[in-house]
Amino acid sequence: MVGQPIGGDAVFAGDSVAPPADAWRTVDSLFEDVIERGLLSGAVTAAWHGNSLVHGSALGSRDVATRDAMRQDSIFRIYSMTKPITAAAMMILWDEGKWSPSDLIADHLPELAGLQVLEAGSTAEAPMLAPPTVQPTLEHLMTHQAGFTYGFTDEPVDQLFRAAHVPVIPHSVSAEEYLARLARVPMAFHPGTGWRYGVSMDVQGLVIERLSGMTLRDFMRQRIFEPLGMVDTDFIVPDEKRHRLATLYSLAGDALVEMEHGSERLHYDNVAGLSPSDLIPPCDREPLLASGGGGLMSTAADYLRFGRMLLGKGELDGNRIISREAAEWMMRSHTPDHLLTGDFGSAPHGLRPGYEYAYNGIVVTDPEKADVRLGRDTYFWDGAAGSWFWCDPQNDLVFVCMVHLLTDAERLALQFQSRGIVADVLNELNGKDAASTVPMHVAGEQ
Repeated sequence: MVGQPIGGDAVFAGDSVAPPADAWRTVDSLFEDVIERGLLSGAVTAAWHGNSLVHGSALGSRDVATRDAMRQDSIFRIYSMTKPITAAAMMILWDEGKWSPSDLIADHLPELAGLQVLEAGSTAEAPMLAPPTVQPTLEHLMTHQAGFTYGFTDEPVDQLFRAAHVPVIPHSVSAEEYLARLARVPMAFHPGTGWRYGVSMDVQGLVIERLSGMTLRDFMRQRIFEPLGMVDTDFIVPDEKRHRLATLYSLAGDALVEMEHGSERLHYDNVAGLSPSDLIPPCDREPLLASGGGGLMSTAADYLRFGRMLLGKGELDGNRIISREAAEWMMRSHTPDHLLTGDFGSAPHGLRPGYEYAYNGIVVTDPEKADVRLGRDTYFWDGAAGSWFWCDPQNDLVFVCMVHLLTDAERLALQFQSRGIVADVLNELNGKDAASTVPMHVAGEQ
């Protein structure tokens, strides 16, 4: 199976392209194996290292039934890879002095002033509520410490989330109605005492709209996408680009099943409480409320440019999106020690010393403690359809992978396998004695 080489499409036009190195072919082999076994439709990967594009490949099919080849300009639902972009949007407004981490959420969204906490021992039928010991702040909001949830499980707080009809990925609900529904849902814990993956980044999107006076879609387009040249990133896929949208799949056993808004089930154990309509919003029309937590569509080339902006501490090709201070603040750990126990995180990421939460993504503060083959200060996150990226300043690297498989990440573990493969590539290219050499062996990496 031969992937399109770097520079094979116009999507990387204008970028410096390094001569292809055979070492990077090992990245393709990871995906070729699962594609040939029918467990993945296709993949697009790209790597930026040493001021040039060193790897770019499109493998497999955009659509299995039609056998349309995957292309480097294929468009994917990136789901939670929206979150780091929302963090950057927040940091733009932080640079402008419009918010502070110590601000109360209710200072900006008074509709959420009366949030309560669900006490231990409660049931959904007989919830016991208490006022929070501290009011949730924007720092809590940026770090999943506010107590918001997503409705993924059968725990009472998630049952109450679903009963309030709070959308996981808002699209066809107004901001006013969204806030009214969310205000009825209790928080899972007292702010700052726990960590729970939830709708915090959608709430951030509402903060961005209030502070900027713009819709989230317009703000991101004008302040991030257009300056960075991210020409295919949006909350919709317009008609003229629809043929480039990769088909979304899930795995039912060992069979790929096409997933649509009206599909019968997700085949996705990590979100067993949800239906396909909860997780697959329409992409052919502008949303009433854009989801800052999971609503964007993008390409590998576009997201590589976003990652390069982070690698450049807020700047790309002379366009400064956020200040250096804002970039460093966004990508540093904001996780208190009492949450670094391995008991908190979002599958498959467990927070622990060295593998900590920054703003809207994880930062590797100590690869040895974290037991991972990533450079120090690497910032990353992933999405529900299997895509991921990381920005590794120690190794001057951005790596992006786009796939379209709504299934448990642990099943194929592609993200974690790719870390070791890329680490080996860098070691081969740099020489094992180079200062930027990535740790050679990590047992039980996550």
